Amino acid sequence: MSSAHPGGTRRGIKLAAALFLAAVLQAAFADSVKIWGGRPDLLLTTALVGAMFCGEGAAALLGFSAALLHASLAAPPHAGVGSILVSRTLVCFGIGCMEDRLYRDSVLVALLVVLLGTLSAECLFFVFYPQHNVLNWAECCCSPWPGTRCSPRRATMRCGDAGH
Repeated sequence: MSSAHPGGTRRGIKLAAALFLAAVLQAAFADSVKIWGGRPDLLLTTALVGAMFCGEGAAALLGFSAALLHASLAAPPHAGVGSILVSRTLVCFGIGCMEDRLYRDSVLVALLVVLLGTLSAECLFFVFYPQHNVLNWAECCCSPWPGTRCSPRRATMRCGDAGH
């Protein structure tokens, strides 16, 4: 007897086709679309929604596949490809672990899964591939003088360098 999930092959083909379509749309249109200053990540969204309908192993494979496609489309050299792979795989695995606990027929649940999954994936990406300019950004945002802009000189200035 086979231990495969009934309809698992068809589901896998549908999910692979959905990922491929998301990759094509991501490459063709996503860079030109801006929503509130951000660009959509169609591959991650597709993987997160697809992971709701898979077990943990299939969801992890879906997340890994989406991350691999994303990295091949968008990641320049030395841009944390491994971090993209790990973060997306872990988040989709986590959603796959909750497969039996999620009410999948609700659009609100799907939106919540995509929102929290995207936040989790981006936070994990940041943990695994920290951005070196974040401290400069934090210094500018947390300036004791509200309304002042941070210049590149101030961002690289040390405490003893004031005025020089």
